[in-house]
Amino acid sequence: MTLTTALKLHLRVLEIHGRVLRVVTLRPQTATRLSTNYYHDTWHILGGTDGAVLLGRLLWGLSFQRHPGTLVVIDGRHLVPTPFEADPPDPILLIPGGLTRVDDDLLRALRLRLRRSPGSPATIRWHTFGMPAAIAALECRRSYRDALHHLRSRERMARRAGYLCYTAPAAILRETGVGIYRMHATPDPWGSYYPLADNGRHGSSWSYDGEFQQLPGFACDVSAARVARREVLGRAGGVLVSDADRQTVYRRKDKANARLRTARSRGIALAALDDTD
Repeated sequence: MTLTTALKLHLRVLEIHGRVLRVVTLRPQTATRLSTNYYHDTWHILGGTDGAVLLGRLLWGLSFQRHPGTLVVIDGRHLVPTPFEADPPDPILLIPGGLTRVDDDLLRALRLRLRRSPGSPATIRWHTFGMPAAIAALECRRSYRDALHHLRSRERMARRAGYLCYTAPAAILRETGVGIYRMHATPDPWGSYYPLADNGRHGSSWSYDGEFQQLPGFACDVSAARVARREVLGRAGGVLVSDADRQTVYRRKDKANARLRTARSRGIALAALDDTD
C-alpha cells in the first residue's frame, strides 16, 4: 500500500459527559500489532516495521483533522504483550493538541464506553497524500527538529486513566509521523528509536518522556516472550513479581525464539516439498 492509498479506519461519534468525541480506531482486518511499556523512566510504543508505517500515517493524518473531539484509539486485538517479558500493554491514545481536550474523568468514561457499548462504526478513508513531498523535503534538510523547537513544550506523553497518551500540536504530529514512518526503510537489526515529547523538562537534551521503538523481529519476539513467560510462571501467565523472574524470562525467551525459528523453517521446507510433489 502506497502513501497515496487511503487507510481504511473506523469512526465512532460518541457523546460522553456532554461532549462529542470522534473516536477513530483500526478495523479488525488491520493486521499490524503494537505494544507498550515503561522502561528507563520512559514510555514506549513498540512495534515492527509495519508498526512504524501505520503509526506514522496515523499521526500524519491526525494532524490535518479539523473536527474538535477527534482522537485515535489503538486497543483490543491490535495490541500484544511486550516482546521482552510478555507484560500486558496499555491502550494507546493519540490526541491532536489544541483541537481535542481531554481530562482523566473523560478518558475513564471513554474506556468504559468502548468496552461496554461502543456503538456501530462507520468506515472512513484516512488520507496521507502530502507525506511523499514531506519525506523528500526532510531528506534535503540537515536538521529539522530545531525548526519546531517553540512547539516542544506542548508535546506530551504519559499514562492517563489507563491509556498511554501522546499529545502534540499539528506541526509536531506531522514531523513525528514522517520521522517514524521513515524508520521502516532502514531497520536496525538491534532496534531503533524515535523520541517523543522531547521538551527538555528533565534538564537534558537527551531525555524524553516517550519513544517509538522499532524492532524488526517484533512479531517473533512477542511469540517467544509469551512462550517463555508461560514456562516460567505457568499456563495462566501470572505476574512477574521480581527481577529474578524477569531475568529468567529474558533467558528463556532467546531459547524459545530459537525453537520457533527452527519450527518455522521446517514448516517452510515441508510446504515447499509439498508444492513440488
